[in-house]
Amino acid sequence: MTPRRAWRDARLQRGDFEFHYVEWEAAPPAVPPSILLLHGLSSNAHYWDRVAGHLTSRRLVALDLTPKDPADAAMPELLADVAFAITELGLEKPVVVGHSWGAGLALEFVAAHSELVSGLVFVDGPIHGVARIFTWEEVEALMQPAFRHYASAGDAIAESQGYLGLAWGDDLEPYVEAGLERDGDGLVSKLTSPVRLRILRDLYDSDPERLWPRIRVPAVALIARKSDAKISRSTEVGMTRIAEVVPAVAIKRFETPHDIPLYAPKEVARDIELIAGRAESASPLLQASARNHGPTSPRRWSCRRGGAASPSR
Repeated sequence: MTPRRAWRDARLQRGDFEFHYVEWEAAPPAVPPSILLLHGLSSNAHYWDRVAGHLTSRRLVALDLTPKDPADAAMPELLADVAFAITELGLEKPVVVGHSWGAGLALEFVAAHSELVSGLVFVDGPIHGVARIFTWEEVEALMQPAFRHYASAGDAIAESQGYLGLAWGDDLEPYVEAGLERDGDGLVSKLTSPVRLRILRDLYDSDPERLWPRIRVPAVALIARKSDAKISRSTEVGMTRIAEVVPAVAIKRFETPHDIPLYAPKEVARDIELIAGRAESASPLLQASARNHGPTSPRRWSCRRGGAASPSR
């Protein structure tokens, strides 16, 4: 069983968009670099609870990037949110880890802002680009199922249990509940259809073939073998292209479905740790941080422009 690790919930605000994040304290003295975690579509920060249980020596922050306004969900805005979080929370060149849509977001960010990061862990995202697999009409039809209205959190938990199968455990209940909000006499996903459409459009327009050659930090791609046949063919092509244009990017296959961090959290944590170790040895700044700072610096648990920081409840 994955060890549980205490976390704190807090909020950041950039402009009009206030977003939630989860932080896991490191066992002192904290080891740099810190880790920034980005969830997939229809997911949330607590997706990373299991992985966090295996990374006790590093500061971990997972962002919840599920805005209500589609304008806030545009790729440039989300990239700005990630940069803002790194700066406001003093993460000091973290390793950026993303799963699924979050992997695509992480790839976009690291390609554009190598000066802010020290490593990349790309977990089963669109390694070769969604547009090379589906037409936009197929994306609209296949990737936008109707959102369920649940009578209770128990109904949503039962549905997730059926979907995840062998990966399910009661420890995932907080993750399922964190993705829901009250709607009348029931519960619905915090993700709305207009925001999902905005995210999918930008994901469709993103071109990994253009982005991978711009990665200048230690990086690994963790890819699931059990997938749709059409996606698998594109993934194989994408992995071949990465090996050709950026051979320094390691590629590792997992005998799991898409949700690798839930099926194999210990192994994912080990790969994150390997990239973090490579990043530390490659960066004089991180080496100095490890020597001079010791325990993690004080937090600002709720950071809002123009206001004092205070713990979030």
